[in-house]
Amino acid sequence: MGSGVFGRSSGRLILNQARYRVKGENIMKRSMYYFVCILSVVAFTSCASVPIAPIEDRSMQKVHEIDLTKNEIYDLSLEWMARTFFDSKEVIELKDKENGKIIGKGITFFSGKIGWFSANIPCRFTLIVEAKDNKYRTTYNNFVALHGENYSRPEPLEQKAYVDAVKAKLALIDDALYDYLKKSKSNTNW
Repeated sequence: MGSGVFGRSSGRLILNQARYRVKGENIMKRSMYYFVCILSVVAFTSCASVPIAPIEDRSMQKVHEIDLTKNEIYDLSLEWMARTFFDSKEVIELKDKENGKIIGKGITFFSGKIGWFSANIPCRFTLIVEAKDNKYRTTYNNFVALHGENYSRPEPLEQKAYVDAVKAKLALIDDALYDYLKKSKSNTNW
């Protein structure tokens, strides 16, 4: 008689455990379903179309009038690059004094998104300075964002918001060159 009672109660116990297991599995399945739905919505919205800057907007060019000769602009621009950029020997790719042309590479940073987080992302660019008597032209182009560990994954910068942020930083660099040239002219008599 004892075994019958024990058998019925253990049967109920097993049945209750099975119900809880099934109930738990249903809750788990439902939770996974909701998680997958939420994850899909987040992935879809993050992949939504991001405004891309047209090719012609992915560069910046300015012409400056200044009371300097072509050679003065050329020499002072080289001097400015050597003082401004980390390693001018790596930065300057072309020096053509006869034509008044300097081509160099520089790096600036922009605030961008990496997954859910914001970060300062380096952006490599090309700087071209072309000098003539009493004026010079600067061109900034070839914007390349450096992503990944050790910045080993370069990608052309195309997103409009990021291109605009880089161009704002480059406008400051351009102003710094103009100020340097202007001040250098006034500091020639020391």
